[in-house]
Parts: sequence; structure tokens; C-alpha cells
Amino acid sequence: MNKLSRLGSPEQNAVRASEGEAPMRHNLGRVIAIIVCTCIAFLQAASAQEIDEADRGYALCSGDSLSDCPGGAKQALQDRGISLDVWLTQFSQGVTAGDGSKSWQYGGKADLIVNLDMSKLGLWNGFSINVHQEGIFGEDANNPGSGELFPFNTALAFPRLGGSDGETALTLKQTFDDRSSLALGKFNMLSVAAKKPLAGGGGLDTFMNIALAAPISGVTPPYLFGFIGTHKTDHAALALMVYDPRNAQDKNVIENPFSDGTTTSLAAMFPLTIAGEKGFYSVRGVYSSKRGLNLETIPALIDLPPEAQSVLVKKGYWYLSAAVQQYLYHYPGNPDLGWGLFAEGAISDGNPNPLEWHFLVGLAGQGLFPSRTQDRWGIAYFKYGLSEHLVNGLAQIGSTMPFDPTFFIGAERGVEAFYNFYVTPWLRLTGDVQRVKPHELSRDDVTVGAVRLQIRF
Repeated sequence: MNKLSRLGSPEQNAVRASEGEAPMRHNLGRVIAIIVCTCIAFLQAASAQEIDEADRGYALCSGDSLSDCPGGAKQALQDRGISLDVWLTQFSQGVTAGDGSKSWQYGGKADLIVNLDMSKLGLWNGFSINVHQEGIFGEDANNPGSGELFPFNTALAFPRLGGSDGETALTLKQTFDDRSSLALGKFNMLSVAAKKPLAGGGGLDTFMNIALAAPISGVTPPYLFGFIGTHKTDHAALALMVYDPRNAQDKNVIENPFSDGTTTSLAAMFPLTIAGEKGFYSVRGVYSSKRGLNLETIPALIDLPPEAQSVLVKKGYWYLSAAVQQYLYHYPGNPDLGWGLFAEGAISDGNPNPLEWHFLVGLAGQGLFPSRTQDRWGIAYFKYGLSEHLVNGLAQIGSTMPFDPTFFIGAERGVEAFYNFYVTPWLRLTGDVQRVKPHELSRDDVTVGAVRLQIRF
């Protein structure tokens, strides 16, 4: 087990892709069965519809999904309050330069997302239920022995790093008016990260490296159990999150919530238009009462027996961040279609959080070429700094033992570029390349290439 895995919180353990435990892969059959049954149901329903040739052309060529056509089954369900999305995303990815295996890996992810609008169903005004079932199959390039801290492939890292290839998120949401809402349950935070206007995608549409696809904070698990409240004012959008600090893939989080503490997050987003271009500027503050290993005491781990190491703990941690998503260009008539600048900076106490700071900046959006306005593209740089206590403590331990390069670590940084070509809106082909300087100082820089193909049924 890697030293960061021993020291980190559930989220920090999860981001350590290069030395995780072998995952359990027992849920794949269930996910595939759900997808097959769903597709059959769509085909049966669609066959009962009288769709003219023009509508059939729309369904096969320009709809947002294979089953999305005027008057079709999917639209009929949506009109009744049932939204259903089925995605299949496949990857071929591998290390082309640097340390680690050079063999390319093939794997994929299936997503089933169901949203029930109780207002349209005539049951409960403003209430909705969302279910997100995901499953992973095949292999990934997140364990090439190249010394990286952050997974090269976000989509295939989760839920696998939590010990399973299948995971279900379930949330209940009550909207009170046009300004306020309250949601509670088990949240898939990759889905939340995917909603960012420029760089969002959660590893399925835009950037693949988690450092950019869903920036790591060290204070928010990939799956969380708690509630999220939102409120919009004339000048800002506020979000309050209260959640269990542990990864909700652990059943104990659901059965015994908040037994290890509580995390509270408050964020504010301010929309701002500059020179006719939309922008979103946000700040976030987080505090948790969870206990973690006091990183200042790392050298003492050598002399203490395992049963005594529990005394080396520190209670509470904090985190602050600021981010911007600023459009620089949009196509006439559609302010949401364009590209722009995004950036984020964050700091933490660095103890017990092993991630002390990070910074990322890039350009991303849609329509790099006027003839390809739907295509998504992006290029970005990131750098994550580890806790000074962690870096110095491990170096001190390493200096007293037979040489082991994994004890000598530093900041991890890299650059990634992608282009997502919309063959049709429901068939998307992405080329991606990453160049990463691993956090293990003895490792060579790593180049990673990937091809991603997504079908939306």
C-alpha cells in the first residue's frame, strides 16, 4: 500500500489510482442488463409511433440521442415527467512515453440516469427523484506504474477506486420556487462537476485527468451522503452543503452517518458580463470536524507500533478556493455556444489534508471552428502541491531506510488537450493527450494518449 493511501482521507485514498487494491467487478452484468432492457423498451415504444421519414432522419442523424425524435418515445416520457438517459462510453488509453507499462488498455463505462418529475406526474409539486446507476467494464490506464498521483482517466477511476465496478446514486430534490431548492441523498460528485459551463464533463465529454475533469480538494469525497441547498439572488447563486466527510461507497456511511464528523461547505457564484461575454466567478469555503493523521508526526510512525498510531491524530481541516469561467467568444444568437477561459486556485491547512494547494488554468468550450460549432475542445495546465509536512516527513523517513524513491515526493503538474468531434450529437469521438510530471521525483515525465467514443441512446 502506498504511503499516501495510508495517510489520506477517503477521497484522497480514492485519487491514488496507481497503487489501489484490485477492484470488485460484480455489478457489470446488472448494468448491461438494464441498458439492454431499456433499449428494447425504447425500440418497442418507438415502433408503435407513426414517425414520417423526416422525423426518422432527425432521430438517426441530429437528435441528442438515438431515441430522441419529435413525437418519439423518449419525448413522450419526458412530457409525462420521466427523463431517461443511457450512455455508453468506451476508452482506449495508454502511456506512450515515461515510466510504466506501454500497453494500451481498453475499457468502458455505462451510465443510466433516470429523473422523475413528480409535478408532471401529478403527485407532488416541485418534487423530483434522480437515480444514477453507473458500471465499469474492461481495463484502464490508471495503474501503469508511472508514479502519478491523479488518475489519467477519471471516468474509469470511479467507482472502481472505491472497491466496486458499479455504483448507484439516489437523490431527492424539492424546489420551492424559481430561486430555492433542497436536495438530499447520495450524490455522484462527478455528475456535479460535469455541469460546469466550459470545462465540465466529469471525464466523459471533456478533460480526462481528474486534476482538470473534477479538481481534487481533499475535502469532498467522490460520492457523498448529505444535503445540498441552493438559493439564487439577483446578484449571486449560493450553495450550502452539509455532508459526511467519508466516501459514501462505504455502506457504513449510510448506516451510521456523521459518526466520524461533519463537513460544511458554503459557495457563492457571481454571474458577470464583460464586453458582452458571460462569466461566472465563484468562491468556496469548507470546514470539517473529521479527524485525520497529524502529518507533523509522520516521522514518529517508524517507532510506534500500529496499535499506538491512532493517537497521532488532528481534528478538523479547512479549505478555500476561487474559480472563474469567462466566455471570450460566443456565436451570434446563442450566448451559451462558445469558448473561453477557466481557472481555479485553492489552499488548505495542509494538515491533515495532504493536498495543500492547487492551481489550474485553460481554454475550453465549443465551436473552435465555425463549421463545427457543436464540437468541444480544450487545453489546460494544472499543478497540485502536497502538504509540506507530508513531503518533509516522508523524506525524513526515507533517509533512515534503504533507498526507496517513493518516499521522495513533490508537486504534480501537467498539461492536457482534447478535441471531441461530434460525428452526430449522439455519437462523439474524442482524441486526448496528456503530459504529466509525476509527484514521485524519481519518475520521468509521462505522455498519455487516448481515444474515447461515446454513444447516447
